[in-house]
Amino acid sequence: MKRKWTYTSLFKWLNSTELFLQPSKHLPGKWKLFEFYTEPDGNLINMKEEEIKNKKLYWDIKFCEHGQLEQETNLPVKFLKGGSDCEWQLARNFIYWFHVDDSKNKEKFQYAIVNEILKLLNKDQDGKIKFFGFFRRVDEGC
Repeated sequence: MKRKWTYTSLFKWLNSTELFLQPSKHLPGKWKLFEFYTEPDGNLINMKEEEIKNKKLYWDIKFCEHGQLEQETNLPVKFLKGGSDCEWQLARNFIYWFHVDDSKNKEKFQYAIVNEILKLLNKDQDGKIKFFGFFRRVDEGC
């Protein structure tokens, strides 16, 4: 018996499986911020790598394989909450992270990994950019 493939069945299969080269497979590891945009008070600000270095700003994120998250930052962005005991979860092209003791309050980021660059986007309810950052991988292990 010969099976006939249709575009619908192919797309259904693609959506239901975790593909080998999908970005979520490449996410675990340590990432370092090198450029970002933020929009406090209605003014869009872009900080490039040189300015970030000159102002000694940083945001390092470590996504561990079993859902643990470590981060260190000194960015002046309101939603960023430091501390330990954080976890992360993926849902399609979104990353959610939260403190273990407060899993109802999650930060939501749209993400993509393109050419080994992690892009994280966080918007408020009005669609204003809270943070749009670009990260490079600095370490594979966790």
